[in-house]
Amino acid sequence: MDNDIKIGILLPKSKQYPSLDKDFIRGVKLNNLNVKFLVESIGIGADEKLIIDKIQRLNFQDDVSIIIGFMGHCNMSEVYNYASNNDILFVVAELGATIPYQSNAYKGIYINSFGLTESCYHLGQYLIDKKYQIATSTSFYDSGYGLLAALEYAFKEQNHFTGHYVTPFLPRENEAAHMDHTINTQQPNAVFAFYSGLYAEENADFLKQNKLTQKYPFYVTPFFINDKILDVYKNNPQELYIVSSWMQNDTESGDFATEYKDVYDENPSFFSILGYENGLILKNILLNADSLKTSFLIEEMNKLDIEGPRGNIRFDKNTNRTIFNHYIYQLNLDSLNNISFKKIETLINNGDFVKAFASMTKPDHLGGWDNAYLCH
Repeated sequence: MDNDIKIGILLPKSKQYPSLDKDFIRGVKLNNLNVKFLVESIGIGADEKLIIDKIQRLNFQDDVSIIIGFMGHCNMSEVYNYASNNDILFVVAELGATIPYQSNAYKGIYINSFGLTESCYHLGQYLIDKKYQIATSTSFYDSGYGLLAALEYAFKEQNHFTGHYVTPFLPRENEAAHMDHTINTQQPNAVFAFYSGLYAEENADFLKQNKLTQKYPFYVTPFFINDKILDVYKNNPQELYIVSSWMQNDTESGDFATEYKDVYDENPSFFSILGYENGLILKNILLNADSLKTSFLIEEMNKLDIEGPRGNIRFDKNTNRTIFNHYIYQLNLDSLNNISFKKIETLINNGDFVKAFASMTKPDHLGGWDNAYLCH
């Protein structure tokens, strides 16, 4: 197949992570696909009518063969229904920051998730095995997603929470002291902390002041990590553990990270790896499909089982979602204070977390943000 093949790409914009779109596209292009890309912006990924409009344009005006995109979670069922009913193959990348309610398969819709909530669920099971009592720490913004609910689901048989601390949207003048008092009063075995973007940087400032990282092991999500927090740990090396399906600067980062750095002179981000995997999926189905008809492409998607940076890329038959193992990484500082992350535990994923919610309707009372995670 030649470069007459047109691939549509839907991308959100993010003030917090301005390189999101560039990182995703770079990841896709690292596969050296001989195709023509047509890119459409979907704002912050919260407007399903805008997304459907862009899908219409790519499908009817531009005659694309496949659409890929980095998507949020709000009202995605309308988007997936539209694409499925119009016989479009749509390969979605997402961070997986919300509980995957109603995640049964749509024909032609395949979801490659970074699995943030799934990571938190598996972390919960790991902490149960360690018999840890956990304090949680997060921001007003980050608490609007499903990460805490995923940990709570793991703890459903027996509560392992000592309590919760949430930084107000407008922090108090002595917020670091409030955090310190709240968590010390609980006397947990460890702290589970999840922050992102500017809230992660704000949190790093508080931790620098109250030195909680010197008192407790911290278990965190990957977006907790930034230069400010790494400085806190460089100056006073303590226990820091990250739960994720993949980590930047992994000591076993492999060919993808090396090749990405060689080509772009930057380390890949979490958006880069999702773009790369979606490009790798495209590369394989285009190589093996007998025709660009959607039915032939879907046939190849259903057979897909290839090696990727996070392990085997394949889609669960019931949900059309990827299933990857998750890992606990430990912050590693060498004698020169260079930072890397070392895999110390593998959390085997049999897909139970997604399957548990696949046929469950999202509760009416459930709040949260409409926009794609991190794309404010």
